[in-house]
Amino acid sequence: MAIFPHIDTEDIIQVNDKLRIDASKSIASKGESAITLVEVEPEAGSGFIDITGTSFRDWYLDWEYATDGTKTISLRITTDGLPTSETLDIECVTEVDDKLFASDYDLEVYENDIRKWVQPGRNTFKNIHRLAQTDILEWLYRNGYTARDGEKLTLDAILDTEEVREWSIFLALSFIFETLSNSVGDIFEQKARGYRSRMLTARRRSILRLDLNGDGVGSVFEGYNLITKDLVRR
Repeated sequence: MAIFPHIDTEDIIQVNDKLRIDASKSIASKGESAITLVEVEPEAGSGFIDITGTSFRDWYLDWEYATDGTKTISLRITTDGLPTSETLDIECVTEVDDKLFASDYDLEVYENDIRKWVQPGRNTFKNIHRLAQTDILEWLYRNGYTARDGEKLTLDAILDTEEVREWSIFLALSFIFETLSNSVGDIFEQKARGYRSRMLTARRRSILRLDLNGDGVGSVFEGYNLITKDLVRR
């Protein structure tokens, strides 16, 4: 007989951005008494909040953090005895440190009703913009754009986010509509394909100034036309 608490949420969140702390995957084993109380403390010292509700579908807390830093989330589940607890650390970052390449307003230029597709527990697409940001940095690394020491480029290496804005916008839109698609050829898949194509065009047109040595300024090595070409030896 045992209780298994599980916290499900994002690893990184921006200050004043809504996230959902989900405990619905928590279970009590066979032979254990029924769960009577589910409580979440969104950060150390803030106090536990009862999220029990009428079913496991109610076991979540929507929250926003007012300050940046590491946040320790605690989940406490009680049956007929002492509660069983789990903790999870997540990072809350400022808008400046997050340095997202695009915003929800950028998405609305192409899809004016895009916000209706924000997933439950969120009120922005900042998580999707962060996913696009990570994908762009990974693409640069896979294609040979690295720091002088051979390591992956950091956000600080992107001197001007305007140079990757279109790339990031269309990538984020493709991610959103890929998630919404539930059948081959539906309108969401068509939109995803269209924005993926526009993303590739934006990427090919991108010329980036990259800070490869961490000095904060460009050098003779820091201008790139991101066009993939085939080299044929004759």
